Amino acid sequence: MAENTSQPNQSGLIAAAEQKLKLFRWFFFAVFAFLLYQLLLIMSLFADVIIWAVSLALVFWPVYSVLHARMRGRDTGAALVFTTGVLLLVLLPVLALFWVVVAQSAQLYPTVSNWFTQISANPDGDVIALLPNWVQQRWIQLTAYIQANPVLAQYDPKQFVLNNIDALSLNLGNIGTATARNLFLGFVNLMLILTLMFFCFRDGERFLQWLFTIIPMPREQTEAVAMRVYRTVTAVIRGALLTAVAQGLIAMVGYVVAGVPLAILFGALTGLAGMIPVVGAGLIWLPVGLFMMQESEGWGLFVIIWGLVFVSLSDNIIKPLFIGSRAGMPILLIFCGILGGANVYGFTGLIIGPILIAVLLAFISIYREHYLSESSTAVADTAADTAAEVASETAAETVRNS
Repeated sequence: MAENTSQPNQSGLIAAAEQKLKLFRWFFFAVFAFLLYQLLLIMSLFADVIIWAVSLALVFWPVYSVLHARMRGRDTGAALVFTTGVLLLVLLPVLALFWVVVAQSAQLYPTVSNWFTQISANPDGDVIALLPNWVQQRWIQLTAYIQANPVLAQYDPKQFVLNNIDALSLNLGNIGTATARNLFLGFVNLMLILTLMFFCFRDGERFLQWLFTIIPMPREQTEAVAMRVYRTVTAVIRGALLTAVAQGLIAMVGYVVAGVPLAILFGALTGLAGMIPVVGAGLIWLPVGLFMMQESEGWGLFVIIWGLVFVSLSDNIIKPLFIGSRAGMPILLIFCGILGGANVYGFTGLIIGPILIAVLLAFISIYREHYLSESSTAVADTAADTAAEVASETAAETVRNS
């Protein structure tokens, strides 16, 4: 009788223990998810810096590995020496370029400012007289069309141009302050990136091994995803930098041939603009070509054709060569990742977009090689068992009939 009463009590205790364990799991993962969310909020301020630091560390990792081996595994010393080397490698060319840009910008500012002043002070607002002849002819045609259209006739195109010139002149006066602020922020971000790179070099391998142990996936699958991300990041960054340098040099050659003033400055700006999705280097060479037409229509057209054919189209040759082949991904997917990532995440999206596509392709490959093949094997085994059962039943039926 005692055994019968203890059995329900024991079952109740087991059910209560299971309920308590289930409640603990829900509580644990709820708190865990909340803490991860708060950590992401805190680190979101440094998201761009972290992404660029990790990406650059991956790019320089093969060279760092050689230095680390020669220093006999001294993690802190090797990381410090290599980070200092990266600082000098980046800082010295940037300082040289900055010196050239500042020296030539001192000529650019008064030239553009004087041009705006002449337009604003032109008698009767006749700004068209300051433009090239072919632009004046197009302007006369446009004005005649506007005056002939009753809907558009109420608008004054000259006044529209003057208003925008005033706005541009005002913005030009604020360039100095904005440039100083952006330079300061850029310097701070550079120091943060280099600091994080130091820790990536020193502790990155141990952190990666620890990360592999907590990801709930087989080790070989996790390493396959990591390798795909590594190839994509290094290919995108190296390809983007090499493409920007090549476009800047090609544009600079065209500017020098055409006699463009401040050719080094505009060449450097063209290379930097080449990293901007969609508009790219055309953001610089097109305005330069239009301004050159004021002095010579022929050389202005030369700059525009040179920029279109040799500068911008070289992007379609160099990037597939340096990115597509090294990343092991279709170049169309890479471009979609770059453009879409920049649209969603800003400039850092140039890296985030291709990484997301690379991870997706890695997961698709894992699914095909492991889960889909296992499912196909299971279906084949089931089909074979079913066929064997049918054959056995058919044989038995034949024996009974005979």
